[in-house]
Amino acid sequence: MSSQSIKRLLSSFSGILPIEKLMLPKGHRFIMPFWHTISDAPLPHLSQLYRVQSTQEFERTLDFLLKTYKPASVDDLFRLATTGERSQKKLFFPSFDDGLTECYQVIAPILKRKGIQAAFFINPMFVDNNTLFHRHKASLILNAIQEQKSKASGFIEAEKLLQQRFNNNNLHQFLHHTVYTDHWLLDQVARIFGIDFGQYCAHQQPYMTLDQIKELQQQGFLIGAHGMDHREFYLSSEEEIMEQISGSMDFLIQQVNPPVKSFAFPYTDFNVPDAIFDRANKDKLWDMSFGTAGIKDENMPNHLQRIPMESSAKENGKQVIRTEYLWYYLKSVMGKNKVRRQ
Repeated sequence: MSSQSIKRLLSSFSGILPIEKLMLPKGHRFIMPFWHTISDAPLPHLSQLYRVQSTQEFERTLDFLLKTYKPASVDDLFRLATTGERSQKKLFFPSFDDGLTECYQVIAPILKRKGIQAAFFINPMFVDNNTLFHRHKASLILNAIQEQKSKASGFIEAEKLLQQRFNNNNLHQFLHHTVYTDHWLLDQVARIFGIDFGQYCAHQQPYMTLDQIKELQQQGFLIGAHGMDHREFYLSSEEEIMEQISGSMDFLIQQVNPPVKSFAFPYTDFNVPDAIFDRANKDKLWDMSFGTAGIKDENMPNHLQRIPMESSAKENGKQVIRTEYLWYYLKSVMGKNKVRRQ
């Protein structure tokens, strides 16, 4: 049985025990849920990647978190990350990846109204809507196909292109598993289907502008880096990873100059070598960094794990958090509750 199947099974039982019973007395009372965006409007560049939650769902989750935990401050986050101590208080600190425009327009106003601090992790290449993230390009193409806006001749031409490049003409498979190095091929497939990525960026403005990012910092939110262009680190060399980290941190310091230097690994920190952490810490590239492994025991200095909140199933926030605790206990029995790297 796959881990996702096990988690779905755990989710069905997650409401049996009160959340307080699931918390360990002396550990993991501080949690970091994270999202990408929140919206009541359809977002074609995201619709094929994950289920975007509505503002009503988001507020219900925040209300649950506020009832069960206390909102942590940036100072709390910095202290817990840099000292390695376990919080004795029940605290939560939300964060949001990719610098999407709803962070400024939708999410920040809700957080301010509820008195919650948060972090927003940005990719410099997408700031001011200069270009699209490759996964967002794939979603736009898939969305056009799903809405039957593309002609049969387009499929034939696109699949012929894939056959020449990969010896595999499965268009849907390619779009669902595209990686950073497929940028040029995505651009060619988009042209076949009449999709103009530049026009989409200009009109839809999917990402925040630099001015909006600076305003969020002025409002008390933490701005962090997320790599230059959200490429897959597990497909990158050690030097390429270091360039992504240092480049995005340099942009952050020069353009925003946050009081705390923070970095969230794109996708995951799984399979990122210890040497990367050692070099980044030695060069003082960050004060703290973040992964996406959920509730797990982390031994890396200045590094915390976050809980993905965008379940593919229609789980509410309470279910996601409860399931994470149950999943942690199950992993503990199997000896898999600690983060292991190369």
